[in-house]
Amino acid sequence: MSPTRLRYTMLGFIVGVVVVYLEALPLGVRFAAPFYGAGIGLLLDSMIVRIKQKRGKDE
Repeated sequence: MSPTRLRYTMLGFIVGVVVVYLEALPLGVRFAAPFYGAGIGLLLDSMIVRIKQKRGKDE
């Protein structure tokens, strides 16, 4: 796993852990939030990599 991919995954996981402490969300969603956050972090990283590749290809 590349450093940036790991960085975005960990940031998403940490944000998900913060969401666990929100009382407004249902219990199942709260406890799954760190894993959702990690997945969203991976998705963001892959989108950023694709955008960078397209920019490099156009030049």
